[in-house]
Amino acid sequence: MTDSKEDLTRLLASDADPVEAGVILKRLSEQESPDVTGWLSTLANHRSDLSLADPAVLGGLIRLIHLTVLRDQDGLLGQLSLPDLTAVLHGLPESTPNRHLLMHLLAMRGDADSLTALVSHLRQSPPRGWMAAGQILSPLMQRDQWPIEAVFPRLLDLLDQPALASPVLDLAGYLVRSGRLSEHPAADRVESINHLLAAVADRLARFEEDPRSFGDEVDQVQAVLSEAVALAVSLCDAAALIGEPSSLPALYKAVDLKHRRVQSEAAGAMAKLGDEAGRERLIELADEPSARLRAIHYADELGFGNRINPSHRTPESTAEAELALWLSQPQQMGVPPTEVEVVDSRRMLWPSFHDPVDVYLVRFEYRFGERCFSNIGMTGPAVFSFSADVADLPVDDIYAMYAGWHAEHPDIFTVRAQDFNDAQLRRVEPLSLHLHRNGYSDVHAELLGFFLDETAAVFRALRDGKECLAITDGLETIDIATAGRQRPVSPEDVFHLYKGRKMLRTFNS
Repeated sequence: MTDSKEDLTRLLASDADPVEAGVILKRLSEQESPDVTGWLSTLANHRSDLSLADPAVLGGLIRLIHLTVLRDQDGLLGQLSLPDLTAVLHGLPESTPNRHLLMHLLAMRGDADSLTALVSHLRQSPPRGWMAAGQILSPLMQRDQWPIEAVFPRLLDLLDQPALASPVLDLAGYLVRSGRLSEHPAADRVESINHLLAAVADRLARFEEDPRSFGDEVDQVQAVLSEAVALAVSLCDAAALIGEPSSLPALYKAVDLKHRRVQSEAAGAMAKLGDEAGRERLIELADEPSARLRAIHYADELGFGNRINPSHRTPESTAEAELALWLSQPQQMGVPPTEVEVVDSRRMLWPSFHDPVDVYLVRFEYRFGERCFSNIGMTGPAVFSFSADVADLPVDDIYAMYAGWHAEHPDIFTVRAQDFNDAQLRRVEPLSLHLHRNGYSDVHAELLGFFLDETAAVFRALRDGKECLAITDGLETIDIATAGRQRPVSPEDVFHLYKGRKMLRTFNS
């Protein structure tokens, strides 16, 4: 205990050395019985020093506290002192990374006092990003035993905070859908909801005309766009649940936007309000792969699913829609593909599944003027696409690479060349010699892969004078050319191919 206090005191010093701080944080993380309550108490007792400490060091310590509690929620969460938690939150500088994780712990506690404190902290110091805000409130959508009156209606006063508006409305909607509330908490604020939706729709319309209206930096534009879209979607959902026809003018603005997700939510809300134009728009949106699944869901829910073209419900159409929707997410391409098409499908045994599953390979394409970007993704057991271009690989190898990527097991892992220990170097050397004997030159190890009881190494090499990545276990060798490719495979991709081949052969022989 004394050592931990001394460590924490050094971390809070204004002149704390970053290297030493990293060593201390590592030492604290490796304790067999970490005294999280003691750490929090020490921080609370040094509240006045927090503003002088290095924000990056404080952020690392907060993350450590958060991770430690998550590992033992039943044992640690209830032991945390609410006065200590609130004292630390009050003392942390605004610039402290991971500050929101302490508010997440308040939400996880879920008692009236903790939630009252949480709402107060959100009012005083709202998070900067909607994803952080969503994480803070997420425990309240994962459990039902918490007092609603400690949160609503006070939380609705924060709808003017850009980062909080969407998660707050999503939480309100969850309470209605789960049956905990019969009326939407914002039902008496429908005019404000309509005004905000119209304003967000106008802002997105200006962005569609001039993307620079959201900023000049790509990251900045993406962040602002994601926040605006999330808010538009949440507002449409709130309007649908409140059910007031006065929301229709704002919804008409939203449904005219180009963004497919916003269109779908606005059209769904219009249809729920009995508007025929909303129904017609949902039927049209079913033609769009990235909007198809949501449009069909709303049409079925509202009783006119029979008006959707039956061809949009085939397994192939669903697979295309799943990949198009995945690609449209902000963390992927951010926009729907120009084209999607299933190029192959098979029913087979697959890693992590006991019974055979249908696996689809879906080719997608983006056209940007004269430029074209395409690849082949996978749907079925998972939805994913590699960054590397795999379109010209044999179909069996594309399946294998995705199977290898999808496989998870404690005994399947890799070690990068720069991290090899002596024993691993001894394993790599004969595999390197094996490649030399089989016609490869300029062989350099990239990683060592452990696949259950087997070991294989990936090398960067030349074959017939052309650059490639090659993997071998001494018996089986695979190589893929990398020269002249804009998006060549990585060493990790090659290891995925190696283990995927072995698994699919074993499972489906």
